[in-house]
Amino acid sequence: MTTTLTTYRLPAYWASYLINGDASGLEPGERATIDAWLAREGGPNIVDCGDSYFSRHNDSGNGMAGDVCEYTALQGGLGRRD
Repeated sequence: MTTTLTTYRLPAYWASYLINGDASGLEPGERATIDAWLAREGGPNIVDCGDSYFSRHNDSGNGMAGDVCEYTALQGGLGRRD
């Protein structure tokens, strides 16, 4: 199976959960929102993120402006860690 590198622009506050699996800073319901996004994207393994910056758009589908990061993900042979 081929592994591909993908970049997503996502909310900056998702970083701790996406990279470290730490949901302690999320509001109720946010973990479910992130998990649903991960499922829609095929379970990417987020391995890194850049510095945060403000953007009017992101790839989460929530349509909200805010601080985002460019997240690097591996897809394919190296699926999401749990």
